[in-house]
Amino acid sequence: MSSPFDSAAPTFERHRSFPAEVPQAIRSAIWSAVGLSAPARVLDIGAGTGRIGRAFVAAGDSYFGVDTSLAMLREFSPSSANCTLTQADGSHLPFPDGSFDVVLLMQVLSGASDWKAIVSEARRVVRSGGSVAVGHTVNPESGIDAQLKRHLKGILEELNVDSFRPEHSRRQALEWLDAAAAHHVHVEAASWNAAATPEAFLRRHRTGARFAALPAHVQQRALDKLRAWAKVAFGSLDTEVEETRSFEMDIYTF
Repeated sequence: MSSPFDSAAPTFERHRSFPAEVPQAIRSAIWSAVGLSAPARVLDIGAGTGRIGRAFVAAGDSYFGVDTSLAMLREFSPSSANCTLTQADGSHLPFPDGSFDVVLLMQVLSGASDWKAIVSEARRVVRSGGSVAVGHTVNPESGIDAQLKRHLKGILEELNVDSFRPEHSRRQALEWLDAAAAHHVHVEAASWNAAATPEAFLRRHRTGARFAALPAHVQQRALDKLRAWAKVAFGSLDTEVEETRSFEMDIYTF
């Protein structure tokens, strides 16, 4: 099973890492929201390189991470008896019904080509009374990253890339989960300051799920156009602006 993320695996965390305290804050926010007080059976769909999952392993949870990219999982490579990593598609999970206390969908749904299959599987494998936690990073609307995302969307539309609406899948998935859940809470798990530059965005965006799945020549043309625009808009690709970012979650209990 190959994945668009395979080639990005060695440098993924260089461009998309969190401050050290954020993964633990994510776990703590989930435990507080759903009333857990001890280690749990946790499934992380789209575990990637473990930038979030390692906090659950370190806390002693019985952690299962799945990802379509074997290369990403090899970067995770924990040496812990309570961690099991499996190459699998989130829309076809190799686990029985009701196997987990918590299912994580962290930074996954915006890039999902079939969100309904993924959330349906997450719902299937979570136990009665268990929870599905959906999380993503939020950037300021006026910040460098947000401006570049909006302009890139316009460029892809000009290049006739159909339905490049990563947030649309996420919104639909949240509505589906909300309709099925017994309880729903929205929380901000953490916030931090980060130095943003156009150059950092350009390097990082190659590892985005939907963007990485585009033909290589389309990716290159889009990034070339974005690079040219950014030089004019910001004066330099190295222009640095401090932005406040946050990690927000919607937690659904069933």
